[in-house]
Amino acid sequence: MSDNKFDRRQLLKGALLGAAGTALLQPQQSQAAELVKLTESDPTAAALGYHINSKTVDVKKFPTYKANQNCANCVQLQPGSGNDRACNLFTGKLVNVNGWCKVWVLKQ
Repeated sequence: MSDNKFDRRQLLKGALLGAAGTALLQPQQSQAAELVKLTESDPTAAALGYHINSKTVDVKKFPTYKANQNCANCVQLQPGSGNDRACNLFTGKLVNVNGWCKVWVLKQ
């Protein structure tokens, strides 16, 4: 019986190592490649009043908006480069650095 336990353990170890090796050999995609650009019609974006261009924000509809506010100077924007970046509020999506939403908070 002890031989059977040994064989099963070896088989299990081999299977796990093989699966791990296969996962390591597959090409890795960058996180940015998986993210898509946020649109104003996205349900979460619409709920938060997201605008791709902060200059198009209607001050009557969004009275908290000020002319100097945009995603580039918001605390929610994640570090990075480029015009489209990840935001803490919109998981899996990229926001435009010139955009704005009503959850905007000045980055210190």
